[in-house]
Amino acid sequence: MATKSNRVLLIALVLMIGAGAIASAHAAAVFVPDNGFGTAQMPILADYVGETPMQIIDGLPAFSTIDIDAVLKAPPLYVEVPGGSLGGTKSAGGTGTLFHFEMQGTGAMAGYNRIFNFPASTATVLTFNDPPFDVNPGTFEVHAAPRTNNAALQSFDTDMFRLFTQISNPGDGDPDFDLLRIVAGTDFGLPSPGHTTLLQSGPNWQVDSFFDITYRIDFVGKAGGTFGGLSGSTTGTVRFSMGDRIVPEPASGALAGIGTIALAALVWRRRSRRQE
Repeated sequence: MATKSNRVLLIALVLMIGAGAIASAHAAAVFVPDNGFGTAQMPILADYVGETPMQIIDGLPAFSTIDIDAVLKAPPLYVEVPGGSLGGTKSAGGTGTLFHFEMQGTGAMAGYNRIFNFPASTATVLTFNDPPFDVNPGTFEVHAAPRTNNAALQSFDTDMFRLFTQISNPGDGDPDFDLLRIVAGTDFGLPSPGHTTLLQSGPNWQVDSFFDITYRIDFVGKAGGTFGGLSGSTTGTVRFSMGDRIVPEPASGALAGIGTIALAALVWRRRSRRQE
């Protein structure tokens, strides 16, 4: 028959395992292929999701916002070369869709809902004058600190150095905006640091990565449209992340947790015996 102390230990272990399962389920694991050099391609070839909404606030009626659930899309065109502000590599990405926006109004703008993809077909996007960046159009540039190729665990700082896209009428013919521009990145005075961890998984890499992107959204409403007569410029910061959390040496952490719980149970048992 189980003693009280054994039951307490068992319950504590079940709670710890359950808590670990909940913590590990906060995001889906992301895996990307090896680039042929014992690491993953930068920029990471998967989507980053905004953990909180981006917003348009400035220029709207009081107490009104446009909240934007945003996804920074994986680039189908990319290149990575040595260099950059962090002393490792710099990489550029070009894509048919840079951002996927799900926009929803609040306050006086309640009822406004729109799904929007950047860049639009005739958008003017940032291109890079650096010859190694053979990506046209280049829509963002990422810098990465040095990493050790072929190491099973690679953890390094990153920086969203430049990001730019826009639509502008009359060429784009958007029903809501004469101008809608997204600017971000450290090189534009909008610091956007990040970090990436890669864990080898067979021929692939599991990814845990984020950027704290400081952005500016500029807009000019189209006459006769929802935002007619309105314009503004809103700056904010949103964390864009991908993948489940990678914790080095998870077995050691679990053993330490079990040891702590077992010690607590032992102390409780001794105190109980003294009181009997």
